[in-house]
Amino acid sequence: MNPLRKNFIAVPVIVGVMVSCVPQSASQLTVFDPANYQENLLSSARALEQINNQVRQLQAQAQMILRMDQNLLRLGSTIGPDLQRTLGDIQTQLRAGDGIALRLQTTQSGYDRLFPREVSASLSSDDVLRNAKSRWDEEYAALRRAALLQGRIADSVDGDVRLLADAMARSKNAAGALEVAQAGNELTGLSVKQSLQLQSLLVAQQRAEAFARARDLATEDEARQRFKSFVGTGSAYTASR
Repeated sequence: MNPLRKNFIAVPVIVGVMVSCVPQSASQLTVFDPANYQENLLSSARALEQINNQVRQLQAQAQMILRMDQNLLRLGSTIGPDLQRTLGDIQTQLRAGDGIALRLQTTQSGYDRLFPREVSASLSSDDVLRNAKSRWDEEYAALRRAALLQGRIADSVDGDVRLLADAMARSKNAAGALEVAQAGNELTGLSVKQSLQLQSLLVAQQRAEAFARARDLATEDEARQRFKSFVGTGSAYTASR
């Protein structure tokens, strides 16, 4: 066969093959859609933002629960027993001794007995000595009670310093609202305890001073009555000329 003729026959065949291959290759190509890609990217970003928001909400809830748990924490110990023990010692000291008790009814009856409003005109020397001894004993007991109470309160100062340091440390290191409130209550309790100590001391001192002044007044009144009884009316003796 003529070579030229062969070429004319081969050309249509090759063209046909190429034409038949074009649709098949085009169907196998991946088409990139920018709009679809952008929409998918935005959707992913929104989903990620929602996840981050949920994580932040969970973290906030966890912190809130932690704070609530801290607010329910109680102090490990308290200075209350020390305060009560010291106040108990002071009350015992106030009630101790042989003097008249620091009670209204007891004070009234004891005062009326030792320091009567009117001195009897028939008062003897023995009565005067006996009354003077009773009043001196009571004044001595009152002064002794005040002095011992001063010593008791002075001894408690060192303990108060320690309790104050503990209460301040608790207040400083308190984590929750309950601990803060308890620490504040302890500081208030310590202040009240010191105020009660001062009131107790003033009561004892004022009692001793009041009885000392009452003893002086009673002694003066008895001396006046004794002098009056001794002198009489002045008409028993008349000088002669």
